[in-house]
Amino acid sequence: MAYKGPPLQHLRVFQAAARELSFKRAATELNVTPSAVSHQIKALEEQLQFSLFRRLNRALKLTPAGEELLEALDLHLSQLQRALEHLKRRHGAPSIRAHILPFMATEIVIPRLFEFQQAHPEIELRIETSYRPTDMFALSDCDLGVRFGLGDWPGLVSEKLMTLRVTPVCSAEFQSQHNMQTLADIRGKTLINLPMDPNPWQRLAEEAGLAPLPPHQEITLDNYLSNLTAAEQHLGIALGLLPMAFPMLQKNRLIAPFDVHFTIDESYWVVYRPQDAERPEVQTFKLWLMEIFSSLQNRSDEFYSFEAQKVSFVATSKSH
Repeated sequence: MAYKGPPLQHLRVFQAAARELSFKRAATELNVTPSAVSHQIKALEEQLQFSLFRRLNRALKLTPAGEELLEALDLHLSQLQRALEHLKRRHGAPSIRAHILPFMATEIVIPRLFEFQQAHPEIELRIETSYRPTDMFALSDCDLGVRFGLGDWPGLVSEKLMTLRVTPVCSAEFQSQHNMQTLADIRGKTLINLPMDPNPWQRLAEEAGLAPLPPHQEITLDNYLSNLTAAEQHLGIALGLLPMAFPMLQKNRLIAPFDVHFTIDESYWVVYRPQDAERPEVQTFKLWLMEIFSSLQNRSDEFYSFEAQKVSFVATSKSH
């Protein structure tokens, strides 16, 4: 059935004017003149045969009909915009919107991004590095993301990026100041935590055969970037995830003072929707990410050649 309603442009102008309650501010947003806004609003009201605004002295107020129309437009035009963006990504020029966790993006991906751009100049790439809840991925407009966990997210394809090992890390200054030589020396020191349950430091002590740690000073931060930054600033000891923390250790921004390393079951995974599995640009970027982390894994494993024990103490972590 053919659309017989008002022109979409008139509705878009109304939406802007209704949100701002000002023709002038709406005109600035839409890059047109206030008279053009006024003219299109008047044309819309004539076609609908009811008023959308009450014109007051130096002010605008929505009529009840105007309020209902604004609510409907906010819902349906946003859905239309998302649908158009989805169609554009799937059938237009190759483009990718990726959600990569801030530490991973800052320390590992972005320093090598020029390599991807040089190899694939035809792909438009947008990277988001927020800490938004990852369970919103399926409802978002991202094409690809990175998650932390066991790889079992319903409705998403998951491919493992790396195997994680854990070792305590701190600054060289912090180790020297506190004369730490063995893992037992973490007693009484400031421990930097992620908000996990159970407490990962108690779990580490248990798996290493240490007596339970007595009460100690703690700093709890909600993401991995903040944890390692705090350790770099001599504020305490953090849990380093290898190979993620390896670039900072290579540059001597942090040190691993103890020869204690554990593998964990959880890891980082690249995830995407099953319907995007055949999109060449998604697969291209995914394979590039996997190559980066495979190389990082190899360099880290060569540097830390050891027979690792296995411990899982970050299973419930939600923020990395």
